[in-house]
Amino acid sequence: MGILNNMKVVDLTQILAGPYCTMILGDAGAEIIKIEKYPDGDDTRQMAPFKNGESYCFMMLNRNKKGMCLNIKSEEGRKILYRLIAEVDVLVENFRPGVSRRLGIDYETLKKFNPGLIYCSISGYGQTGPYSHKGGFDIMAQGMSGIMSMTGEEGGRPVKVGVPIHDLAAGVTALYYILFAYIYKMKTGKGQYIDVSLLEAGLVWTVWEAAAYFGAGIVPEPTGTR
Repeated sequence: MGILNNMKVVDLTQILAGPYCTMILGDAGAEIIKIEKYPDGDDTRQMAPFKNGESYCFMMLNRNKKGMCLNIKSEEGRKILYRLIAEVDVLVENFRPGVSRRLGIDYETLKKFNPGLIYCSISGYGQTGPYSHKGGFDIMAQGMSGIMSMTGEEGGRPVKVGVPIHDLAAGVTALYYILFAYIYKMKTGKGQYIDVSLLEAGLVWTVWEAAAYFGAGIVPEPTGTR
């Protein structure tokens, strides 16, 4: 029996950041209803390695989840989603900013069906600002945050971190803000909107380096395998 047994979540995410967040919620006992795009499903279904025709990576990230394929571009598909939303606590999505509004599944629309809904958006650069319309990719966020410039050998070129650190950081950031919002909902009955970006989620992990820079003007540099 998990600590989140009473939580119900609609998962409209794919690839890594969102599915990682909902994977952990599911591990803790939440009921996760993963809705995949019609007709091909989550893109990670096509990513190797495979066993018996199934992607290992897809299965790992989407364990403990119920699944369905739904065409939310259609009126019928949206009606099904609206019925689901009325019964859940959380929705997580990772469309580019503006897409959910065009589809009629944005927070302002869905909270009419469920005022207590916790709605979490995960994007590359957040819902506002000059980069908000751009797609979110871990490698781009690593470069823009400066994490690559402090990774590698002294005097060498910037180096990508070995794991998709911004995707994972965004998933973890979404996770704990959803939990904060869920605690607030249990106390007040009120839902809220959460805006998480890959760039900011990874950037905030440079808290030590930021302190050194703003406190003493020290620019972080690669330190190899020190």
